[in-house]
Amino acid sequence: MEDRSIQQLGKSVFIKGGYGVTSETYKYWLKKVLLFCLMGMIVIFLTAKGALAHSNLQKSEKLEIFDGIGGNFTLHSSRNHNASLKDYQGKVVMMFFGYTSCPDTCPITLTLLKQVIEKFGKRADQVQTLFITVDPKRDTPEQMKNYLSSFHPNFIGLTGTKKEILEVAEKYGSAYMKNPTIDSESNYLMFHTGYVYLIDQSGQVRAIYPKETEVNQIVNDIKGLLVSG
Repeated sequence: MEDRSIQQLGKSVFIKGGYGVTSETYKYWLKKVLLFCLMGMIVIFLTAKGALAHSNLQKSEKLEIFDGIGGNFTLHSSRNHNASLKDYQGKVVMMFFGYTSCPDTCPITLTLLKQVIEKFGKRADQVQTLFITVDPKRDTPEQMKNYLSSFHPNFIGLTGTKKEILEVAEKYGSAYMKNPTIDSESNYLMFHTGYVYLIDQSGQVRAIYPKETEVNQIVNDIKGLLVSG
């Protein structure tokens, strides 16, 4: 029978008759896996929280104001000028945190928001979509402009320093982090929550949508804000 006993010699672990790894390597990957699992739990919790919040809103005839969530901010836009949330007062804003290299959640959500905008026809100029990058290292204004134009010409991307973006994300209860299991400086994924924030003409958050939300639900909520606004 093959001997599978483990002997520790110095800082290396050897398995007789098999393969071994150094203890440093083991600890390194264990740390990354634990970080991966922790972020997954955070994303699941926040997504469930957002879904619960919106399910409560659907029971009400009027969209309530989300106290303690949101607020004004200033970032650099994909149109190469500084932009604040206040610049869009008078319009209903749909806001989303993501990044242009996202393989799934972002293109799916942006397609959803495109479908929402298209429902308003000539009134589409009363609704503005803002896309805040969680990957400012790769998402330059030009990169975001090219990416967003493939969904809708009126979508605006926003970027800034890591600190600036983190401050905005914290205001809106959004979470994100770089995938800790990938060491590449240029080819990596970001974990991030996938909410869409509906902001009224006064800059107040009125709904938070999980990515499973239907187009008609968002359209009806926006119509209600346009009428009441």
